[in-house]
Amino acid sequence: MNATYIDFHTHTALSDGAYTPQQLCAMARDAEIGILALTDHNHSEDLAPLRAAYPEICFIQGAEISCLYTDAENRELEIHVVALGFDPNHPDIRAVLAHNQPDRRPYINAILDRLRLCGIDLGSYEDLRALHPDTHHIGRMLIAQLLKDRGFVSTVNEAFDIYIGAFGERRAFVPNPLHYVSMEEAVRAIVRAGGVAVLAHLYYYRLDDCGCERLLRRFKELSGPNGAMEVFYGRYTSEQHKALMALADKYHLMYSAASDFHGQNEIDTLANRFTASSCAELLRFLGFRCDPEDPAPSGN
Repeated sequence: MNATYIDFHTHTALSDGAYTPQQLCAMARDAEIGILALTDHNHSEDLAPLRAAYPEICFIQGAEISCLYTDAENRELEIHVVALGFDPNHPDIRAVLAHNQPDRRPYINAILDRLRLCGIDLGSYEDLRALHPDTHHIGRMLIAQLLKDRGFVSTVNEAFDIYIGAFGERRAFVPNPLHYVSMEEAVRAIVRAGGVAVLAHLYYYRLDDCGCERLLRRFKELSGPNGAMEVFYGRYTSEQHKALMALADKYHLMYSAASDFHGQNEIDTLANRFTASSCAELLRFLGFRCDPEDPAPSGN
């Protein structure tokens, strides 16, 4: 049997990805991914049509949940927790996802107004909505892609670094006024719904070593045996992977593997070739049978 590759963190046009769920699944199949989670922002996809269309892929129920965490300096940081293998009909999960889907129009228009002050007119929230009629999440990634498409920047990363990111030049940055659920609420809802709570892209939050450890301690307290963290992240180096493995081991968190694929960034790829054996503990927790001598698990 050929090796099965896995990916527990991907995005489609239902949030801020470039491709429809069907297109992403076809790309995943071509990349030999046999176990896949679609994790759109604050949205849980109905997987039944995809399972029928792509029987060669084992799908895991997924969502990337935005939540708020207060650090040691009493700063409120936006943290992302990937939920895997949960019951999408559980009332706690439904409540969290509903809370996290407010009207984003004022926030997005405020960013667009700031861009006009920089001499860049991308239109209005309604114009962005017309360009992406199927999405549940009009956000900064779509603005960054539009800045690139219209030639104001050369890359999506440059759009964030110069204009709309929380770090860098911040020429058109607007603090997010949306009040997401707390990390406590998000993780507890995932656990109650029978899922795994995965702390996403630890280095994204730009915490120092003490800050990372404090976050991981609290995350482990909340998630208990249902906790994992993204150790194998497509945009990190092998040295960063090793450091994340050590942290996961220290806090007894399962390893997860993530491309964080959007299809809107030059470094996006589904061809990371994350092996099932690298995340065997997480796969077993999710109900897969993993043989260490055979990297292609079965089940689910």
